[in-house]
Amino acid sequence: MGWILDILYLLGLLAVSPALLVKSLRTGKYRSDWPGRLGRINKQARMAPAGSVNSPPARRLLIHCVSVGELLSTRRLVEELLGLNSALIIFISTTTDTGVQRAQAIYADDATGRVRTVRYPLDFSFAVRRFLKNIRPDMIVLVELETWPNFIFTAARRSIPIRIINGRITARSFRRYRLVRPIMAAMFRRIEHFGVQTQSIAARFAALGAPADRIEVIPTLKYDTADFSDAVPGAAELAAAVGIIPEHALLVGGSTGPGEQESLLECYLALRRKQPTLRLAIAPRKPEVIPRVIADIKRAGLAPLLRSEHPDGRVPPAGRLGPDAVLVLNTMGELKKLYSLATMVFSGRSLVKLGGSDMIEAAAMGKPCCFGPHTYNFDQIVQLLLADDGAVAVKNTAELTRQVESWLANPRAAGEMGRRASACLAAQRGATKRYARQLIERLRE
Repeated sequence: MGWILDILYLLGLLAVSPALLVKSLRTGKYRSDWPGRLGRINKQARMAPAGSVNSPPARRLLIHCVSVGELLSTRRLVEELLGLNSALIIFISTTTDTGVQRAQAIYADDATGRVRTVRYPLDFSFAVRRFLKNIRPDMIVLVELETWPNFIFTAARRSIPIRIINGRITARSFRRYRLVRPIMAAMFRRIEHFGVQTQSIAARFAALGAPADRIEVIPTLKYDTADFSDAVPGAAELAAAVGIIPEHALLVGGSTGPGEQESLLECYLALRRKQPTLRLAIAPRKPEVIPRVIADIKRAGLAPLLRSEHPDGRVPPAGRLGPDAVLVLNTMGELKKLYSLATMVFSGRSLVKLGGSDMIEAAAMGKPCCFGPHTYNFDQIVQLLLADDGAVAVKNTAELTRQVESWLANPRAAGEMGRRASACLAAQRGATKRYARQLIERLRE
């Protein structure tokens, strides 16, 4: 079957190559690390760690995370696994450029050599074979879903156990997967265990052919990786660098999608004269939309304040973030800091049909949070928060403006909503230890 899939992939690649070329020229994507995309990994990643001659061979676990979100959700799991097995080697594979860069940054300080970051290969059979030959995993863990036929079938032929953790299929994705159910079922039969986030997700896996006796419902790992503390390292430095002061009522648009900055700017312009302490910060999800965000801020008669131009230690010329400026977070890995400084949060990619962004981080910190109607990627979290009155859903710009105005008018009620959100998510923790025990026990077998 591998060569048939290879031909289909090649034809599909040729069909979309003009669009990929345009996107590559515009954004810089798909230009780098082609050896990695074709299954090669560097020599250092392949090497076995130094150890005693009499020590048993180290187990090798491959954890695949598509991009940054899945990567961050597994950080504590990796720590737990390393603590439970002192000889374990963990390979972290990611697909996207941002995922690769973030993985390398997160595990750059691993002095033990037991955590190694690699790029997940394209699903051509030769690339998959080369990748698995180089890594030689004893077990493969796929985070959320990310099943590719050649990869699954090749690993199964090599008798490598495959497990899914934090499994998730949205209602929208489920409708697409049903069109290729025979392929999904064939892959699912080769996966030995499915840890999925909710009962409704379990039903979707079963409907696509996953054996029911292999499915187990375990809450999402993201509850365990959320930061429930009041203070975040580096937040004070960020505030000083861009001029945020305690008197500001900071509205943060987190992980926004294309066009959502327009709604946030309209909201801000409508309220800033009534609320002179109100300030706005926008953190776009994708770097390529930042030029458009900057242009829209200028078009609104405001001044964009780029975080990259105000690094830590440099005091802003005006001394503080002024009412005519909008902070644009155009750096990586700082959204948590910004959330910790926020008075209220809009969770992006939800007023546009992109499925929403992860609102766990802001809610765990006790921030009153709102989001638009398009949150199908986070159905369970949204239902939990709304049921506990720990967040608010808004349909459009007008409702967003009214909600922000309500929070500003009644900060006590806003604070209570944030506290309910934090308590709601804290009650869901525990998945990391469950998964870690399961994986270690399976590796011992």
